[in-house]
Amino acid sequence: MKPSPICGGSQGKRVRKQVYELTLHDLSTFPVWEFRLDEEGEEGRDESTVRPYTASGPLDPTDCMFVVRAVFTLADGSRMQGYFTPPGRGDASIGTLQPIIVTERGQVRLWCGTAAPDSKRLAHSYELLGKDAKHVFPVQFESDVELVGGPVRGSVPGFLVLEDFQTRRTRTVI
Repeated sequence: MKPSPICGGSQGKRVRKQVYELTLHDLSTFPVWEFRLDEEGEEGRDESTVRPYTASGPLDPTDCMFVVRAVFTLADGSRMQGYFTPPGRGDASIGTLQPIIVTERGQVRLWCGTAAPDSKRLAHSYELLGKDAKHVFPVQFESDVELVGGPVRGSVPGFLVLEDFQTRRTRTVI
């Protein structure tokens, strides 16, 4: 699939959202969203601004920076939707994918970067999921969009925190 010179699909060109504001409806309507880094200077837009992306054929993550709809299977077998960033050059680490479950009431980030979630944030995340840790983790996820190279899959044992940039060592918080 070849993007336009500005890296855009054909529909939803006027729609802009912050990636952390994507809803289940947004993902149902547009399963692929592209980051609009070229629009950072415009009012209300920054490195988190995304817009819908549509094209025919498998999505090539090397064309642009995207988030794609994904299906999450929780430890209790229940399924939820969300999104992640497909790897552009083969780095399918959790820090690259940054999987996020989207619920009717908000998003739950499974990758926490360097900021370990405190007890309040953990409680809020479990509240959004409507479950406790033993029913959530481990979480399996898989892309719900046709990608060049096939589906991307992963597993998360808990909320992941990056402890060491050099070694990419993480720790799990539940």
